[in-house]
Formats: sequence, C-alpha cells, structure tokens
Amino acid sequence: MAISIRSVAVLLALWFYASDNADGKPITLAYNTNSLNVMLPILVAQELGFFTAEGFEVTPVYVRSGPTVMAAMVSGASDYSIVGSTTVVQAIAKGVPAVVIGNYVRHVNWMLMGGPGVTSLSSVKGQVVGVTSAGGMTEFLTVEALSRRGLKRDRDYRIHYAGNSPARVLALETKIIQAAAFSPGERVALEPKGYSLLMDMVQVIPEFPLSILASSRRKLESSPVEVEAFLRALHRAMEVIRTDKERAAAAAFKKSARGDLARERKALDYLVNDYSIVITKENIQALIYAAGVETEARKLGGAEKFFAPDPQAKALGRR
Repeated sequence: MAISIRSVAVLLALWFYASDNADGKPITLAYNTNSLNVMLPILVAQELGFFTAEGFEVTPVYVRSGPTVMAAMVSGASDYSIVGSTTVVQAIAKGVPAVVIGNYVRHVNWMLMGGPGVTSLSSVKGQVVGVTSAGGMTEFLTVEALSRRGLKRDRDYRIHYAGNSPARVLALETKIIQAAAFSPGERVALEPKGYSLLMDMVQVIPEFPLSILASSRRKLESSPVEVEAFLRALHRAMEVIRTDKERAAAAAFKKSARGDLARERKALDYLVNDYSIVITKENIQALIYAAGVETEARKLGGAEKFFAPDPQAKALGRR
C-alpha cells in the first residue's frame, strides 16, 4: 500500500508537535472525513476530558483517503485510525499488518437523496447516481442497497464518480447526478432545499459497520493496555452521545465551533444510537463479503484473523 513521503512527513511533524506540547502521552489518530458522524465522539472525548483521564493527549489528523490512513498507521506515523470498514478489511486481506480493534459508526447511516424530480426509488430508473470514487464504500454500499431494492447498476441507473460529500452536493445541485448517498448532516442541509429522501440505508443493509477503529499489529502487541484505554475513552464519549444528547452537542460545538448549531443538533437526532466500539465476528464476515476478499480471508484463517476482541471486552469491563 503506497503512501506519499509528504503525507508521512506531515503526520510525523504533527506527532512531534503533540509530543512537545502534551501533558499526557501523545496519541495520533488518523481519519479521512470531517463529517459530524465521524468527528462527534472524538470532539466529545476531547472536550469532556475522557482522553486526558486515560493519560493521553490525542491529536486527530485528517488524511484525505482511507488507504493513506491505513498506510500512515502501519508505518507508525499515526497510532490509530478511523476509516471505512471495507478499506480496513481489504488492506488486511492484502497482507497489511493491521487489525480491527473496535467498531465506530456501527451502522450505515447514510441516506440516498434525490434531486429535482427524483422523489422515489422508482424514479431513480434511467438516472445517474453519484458515489465518491471507484472501489470505495459509497460505491459498494449504494450499489448493494439499490440492488436489494430491485435496481441493478447499468440496467436501471448509471454510476458517476463525483468525489467527496461537498463535491456530490455540488454535482446534485448542478444536475450532473440525480441522486447520491449523504450523511445525516448533509440530509439536514439538503431537505430544506427540496431534495427528497429516497432510502435510509440502515434499513436495507443493517449488518455493515460504516467505519471502524484499527491499529497496527505492532501497536496491539506492544501496548495492549494503551489500546484498551483508548477504546475506553471513546466508549465513554459514545455513552454521553447516546444518553445525553444536549451535553454531547454542547461539548462538540464548543470544541469545534462548527457551523449552524441548530442544523447540527438536528443531525444529531439521527446519530445518537449509531456509535459503539463493539464489533463481532458476524460483522467482520459481512465486511469480508462486502470487500470481496472471501478467498484471501480463508487463506488467512477466517474472520478471527481480522479483529481482536479482547481490547473492546476489557474496555467495556467484560474481562
């Protein structure tokens, strides 16, 4: 898996900056989207002191693509990653020395939104549907969800590689595409403009985690107590999101000073039950299927070789 020298240099520079300016142990967390559904537990854990309580000074670092996030992690430029679940499974299947340490966004909470005149799934026929890039999670999950609703790629609709979420919004507004999958935050922004909800993907493909937590095998073997503590901090943040939405919202928006507070609070309504560090063998098996690496997984010894259940169990006090 290739990673540019510049990407590694940026991550290492941030790591050294954190080392020089941290009271706790510096931890670098790589992620590849700034959407609220990924950032929320990080912001809550930072603002409410859950990372600090575990003795960490966590520096989140945005890296543009999932494969680059993975490469940065196994190279040692970052300690942990939050990345699309199929990206992690594909990397492990190819021999990348990484391991899933926990779930993150446990459901596909995307919504398929339609542009002008596209107000139902049946009206997707003959249209162009936007996804991020070839081979990515948006492509797989969009095609899979539509297939489960009886719409076949290239027969009923075409796929267009439209780019990240802002690029897909622009493509929808300029009618380059007529439908696309978006996060809850984007749904809240699009609905007042007259765009229609066509499908809530979690109702169609409930078995796939959207994003998961990973570390390198080296990190897991050398620092198991740290891995457990890192998961425990995120679990505490997720529990606040689930049980006290207003406290979570206040913490997140104080930390990030994100845009429209009312709109973000509304988006939070769709997110409160979507977080968990718990990932199961069944989840991993579903991801192996989604990633198309069943043969490679069998050669490695099955789903058990892709994830480590002990750290999450200990973080939850189950062992």
